[in-house]
Amino acid sequence: MRLLLILLFLSGCSGYRYSQQDNPLSQYGIESLSVPMFHNYSNQPEVSNNFTRETYHLLSSYRGLKLKSGYHPESDAVMIGIIKSPESVYETLTPGNLRVAQDKAGKAIGSEREDFYIPGTTDVQLLLQIIVIKKPTEEELSLLKSGLGDKVKLTSRVIFNETLPLRSTFTREIFDEEAVNITATQNAGIQRKVVKTMAEQAAISIRDMILYAF
Repeated sequence: MRLLLILLFLSGCSGYRYSQQDNPLSQYGIESLSVPMFHNYSNQPEVSNNFTRETYHLLSSYRGLKLKSGYHPESDAVMIGIIKSPESVYETLTPGNLRVAQDKAGKAIGSEREDFYIPGTTDVQLLLQIIVIKKPTEEELSLLKSGLGDKVKLTSRVIFNETLPLRSTFTREIFDEEAVNITATQNAGIQRKVVKTMAEQAAISIRDMILYAF
């Protein structure tokens, strides 16, 4: 019976923690937070908007936390987001499930060529670094945005500095006949949707990390 009561208590605490909507940064004197556009240091274009927007949206659920889009020196703190990737595009977008191209688009490719292969899936890998610093100077912002930012230790002002590994996989569309001409467009659209989903998942991870950290 006592074990059951303990489990029920812990379960209740766990549920409360995730439903907590009060500003977790208030204990550090942070009532207002600037969220500038995240910096894209990855080899993938146009990914900053998704990650910035999704993170801002989830943080807006905290009562007592005034969010400001962009950088505002009068804010109590600034959140810096940095999107990174492996050095090469091949490591960022890793092909998998290789298939013989002639089997999928034989008429477009012809029968004179040797067999070559196209990926059936693509594994996407990115990194997202999140830093929260109270009242930063311009010099401090430049340092934190540089390659040295991930080496900065937590202090009374740098209260959060974490890097999230992000990974997802999508299946590539492969068509035959006249549809071969639009395959690249189809796959580019799928990849954009995958990046958006990764941004949504990253925002949830940031929210949960803040809850546990504070």
